[in-house]
Amino acid sequence: MVRDWHEWHRAYDRPGSPLAQRLEIVQQCIRDALDATPPGPIAVMSMCAGEARDLAGALEGHARARDVHGILVELDPELARRAEENVGPAVDVIVGDAGMSTAYEDAAPADLVLVCGVFGNITDADMERTVRQLPMLCAPGAHVVWTRHRRPPDVTPAVRAWLAEQGFEEVAFVAPDDSAFGIGMHRFAGSPLPFRPHVRMFDFVGYGMLGEVCRTCGFSYDVTRAEILPWLRSDARAFADRLREIDAVDVRRRPAPGVWSPLEYACHVRDVLQVQRDRIVQAQHEDEPHFAPMRRDERVVENRYNEQEPDVVATELLTAADALAGTLETLDDAGWSRRGVYNYPEPELRTVEWIAIHTVHELLHHRVDIGTLA
Repeated sequence: MVRDWHEWHRAYDRPGSPLAQRLEIVQQCIRDALDATPPGPIAVMSMCAGEARDLAGALEGHARARDVHGILVELDPELARRAEENVGPAVDVIVGDAGMSTAYEDAAPADLVLVCGVFGNITDADMERTVRQLPMLCAPGAHVVWTRHRRPPDVTPAVRAWLAEQGFEEVAFVAPDDSAFGIGMHRFAGSPLPFRPHVRMFDFVGYGMLGEVCRTCGFSYDVTRAEILPWLRSDARAFADRLREIDAVDVRRRPAPGVWSPLEYACHVRDVLQVQRDRIVQAQHEDEPHFAPMRRDERVVENRYNEQEPDVVATELLTAADALAGTLETLDDAGWSRRGVYNYPEPELRTVEWIAIHTVHELLHHRVDIGTLA
């Protein structure tokens, strides 16, 4: 699944979206960094700058805006063109590979380094490698602003530790309870390293490729349309069969604090199948609808999942899977290609086909949670 980065940027224009919230916090971090920088020119560099909304928004109306110069690197020519329009002539926008140090040679050492939207799209090893190269990009006292989602396995603690090892002092780390993103701001208090060109810091893999294989259950999103319906039905049967095998005590027992019981997982999967069918039907009748959040955690309590009858839930799960499969069987190519704004892992336009594949993943993933695999 290759992400359309032009579509992805549209989420910034939706007030209240996670990306819009993240952008607002990043812009404030940039303003704080500008305020803390000594008088004189301020050299800035931005990796994978996109449309440069973060820097452009922070500079708008700021007293230090005229002091800012530097380099923004973006591989996509159209995004780079928009970035150039947004930041103006004082900052150069380079169409190139942001993962190579050579791109930043004319701006190093910088007073402000933006690594926003990068760490969620590169491997863990490349994250650490990039952090270890920051001392050759930073002037003494430079600020680094970075972002990374906190979905499991949350690597933001590791990023903060790597930064500390390289002489960066944490100024702020913002991680709102109602969101999955984390934003860090660090000040460089270590010793700068000589700049070296031609150093590979990272390869931009993209979230979709990183998420192509689930680390927990092994599911790959590289699924053909012809495989979806057989998987959907067979996994639903396996899930229901396993649920019926668990004894009356264990089926309601939570194995650890914060971990659902097998019955709660089964209720969740049943509701997922029902909600996904509703979303797919909605996408057939509306142009790019915004799907309402499922409220998965609230449902557990409000619908008293653990008080429901396992046999009834198993039957309802099979009925929901059959209804979803039946709906999918009626679709032509245009129907499979219809889209809507899906909220996970980030708000993004998703095709009906992706929603169906993701639903198969949900079934397989939670079969692992209740202790069975085909």
